[in-house]
Amino acid sequence: MENKRKDKRFEEKNKVVIQFALNSHDANNNEGINATTHDISLGGAKILVPKSYPVDTVMRIEINLSKSGQIVKLDGIVRWSKLSSDEATYELGIEFLHKISKSVLSLIRHLYAGDTGIPSTIS
Repeated sequence: MENKRKDKRFEEKNKVVIQFALNSHDANNNEGINATTHDISLGGAKILVPKSYPVDTVMRIEINLSKSGQIVKLDGIVRWSKLSSDEATYELGIEFLHKISKSVLSLIRHLYAGDTGIPSTIS
């Protein structure tokens, strides 16, 4: 089977909190839903959750990156969902909805990669 992924996947367990799903009853849940990544890439992640979400559900997620200790907050969309082999959790394929396009990042690298280096903040 041909691998059609754009980005390399890394098998990594990270704590995830689904803050809310925009088109779900969870939008009113202030505490969030706990989940775990199974694998992660620049473009998305497979996460394990206690309940199923329909395909095309847009959600705000918070990922605690275990290796660096950083917390990443981003939006994602459910691309696929299935009952996991343990039949107690669900696997979701989440595509990250990045707010900064690849073309903007390319321009930033091009414009700031000279002697001054890439800035840590952009104003």
